[in-house]
Amino acid sequence: MGAGQENRSGSLNAFFGANSGGFNTTGSYNSFFGYESGVYNTTGEYNTFLGVFAGNRNTTGPENTFVGRAAGTNNTTGAQNSFFGSLAGVNNNASNNSFFGYSAGNNNTSGTSNTFLGWYAGWANTTTSQNTFIGNQAGFKNTASANTFVGSNAGLNNTSGQFNSFIGVQAGQNNVTGSSNYFFGTNSGAANTSGSGNYFLGDNAGGGNITGGFNIYIGANAGNGANVNGSNNLAIGFESGRSNVAGINNTFIGFRADAAANGLSNATAIGNNAKVSISNALVLGDGANIGIGTTAPSTKLHVVSATANTSGLRLQNLTSGSPASALNQTKFLTVDGSGNVILASTNSSAREAASESLWQRNGRYLTNIDDNAVIIGSNVTKTPSGYRLYVADGILTEKVKVAIKNTTDWSDKVFAPTYPLKSLTEVEHYIKAHQHLPGIPSAEEVVRQGVDVGKMDAKLLEKVEELTLYSIQLEKANQQQQAEINELKRLVNQLLQRK
Repeated sequence: MGAGQENRSGSLNAFFGANSGGFNTTGSYNSFFGYESGVYNTTGEYNTFLGVFAGNRNTTGPENTFVGRAAGTNNTTGAQNSFFGSLAGVNNNASNNSFFGYSAGNNNTSGTSNTFLGWYAGWANTTTSQNTFIGNQAGFKNTASANTFVGSNAGLNNTSGQFNSFIGVQAGQNNVTGSSNYFFGTNSGAANTSGSGNYFLGDNAGGGNITGGFNIYIGANAGNGANVNGSNNLAIGFESGRSNVAGINNTFIGFRADAAANGLSNATAIGNNAKVSISNALVLGDGANIGIGTTAPSTKLHVVSATANTSGLRLQNLTSGSPASALNQTKFLTVDGSGNVILASTNSSAREAASESLWQRNGRYLTNIDDNAVIIGSNVTKTPSGYRLYVADGILTEKVKVAIKNTTDWSDKVFAPTYPLKSLTEVEHYIKAHQHLPGIPSAEEVVRQGVDVGKMDAKLLEKVEELTLYSIQLEKANQQQQAEINELKRLVNQLLQRK
């Protein structure tokens, strides 16, 4: 059969290739290029088929564009489709679809209003509609409607899950039945299979979730941990909620804010690196101060009331009418052995038992009889040996005197004739290599070990004395240079006088 052999009244057609448009009768405005392209078209109009067997079985379907080997081969009545790529839409017989890529939409039969772009994109889709798959094998196994998958292997294994949006390489790639999910970022929600109503935003966000639903994970690696598979959780921040194993109804906000135990519920950690380890609890910050009514809290809890001479703090179930440890005495707030605030009372004879005290009066002095160190403040983390008093947050005093045990602890050695004074060139090289003076601790050492005031004063004085020696050297050099200059002037004058 020749190209357009059966054409009767069809006009403005272009058929190129053996049997192309062979059975066309009245269809007009068609362009068929390739062996048996559009061979069975009869009345279909405004079609463009390019490639071997492209639009082969189209009969009455109008306004289709099929480009590629066997593209749209089995389409008969479907209209307004665009298929580009070998085997793209090969089994399609529906309308308003756009398939771009090798075998894209290969098995689609009656699904409409789909857009598949990429190698094997939407390959298994048959009857479902309103899907958008962009990327190699995006939505490869999909058989549901109203999904949007963008990225290589995005939504790869989805079958019946619908109303999903997966954007990013391998985003939601293992989702099978989960619906109404939003995954944005490379590998986001990659392990999810049946969890629904999740919102994961960020690379690897929600990477550990499999069946959990109604979670919100925002930030790279948020909720991305083994067995982090609970529901109704909120994690916002880089690697937040990664340890929330089997947790439900939890909230983590901040850089690496997380759970410190498994199976928590109604737990909240807010702040950089904040951790919560029990259910029904709220943790603010990692060692941070909390301010109420102030922007600069100076203690763990700093409350500033709106009215002068009021605390701004109320203990609803602990009042002056509550029973105390003794009756008819002055009441006050204190803490028990567990640190709980309690209401207690005292009288004029109240005192601490001698066995409980670590102090005794020695004349005008108060002496620690335990012969150990004393720590003032709750944030002291460095307690090197050799010291007896450790204070957090600083000491304010009008006078400080530091004693030394012997003369070797001071810096007079600098003026000894045998003192090895470095040359300024050596000092320059050392500074360039270490960014601090020789013999002076670096910033890292100070952070790690602190500063011994007596030793540091000696070190600083040593540097001042070295500067004095350098100044003396420079003065001597200047004097010698000046003498040489004066001698040169004298010789020049003699030469001038001889002329």
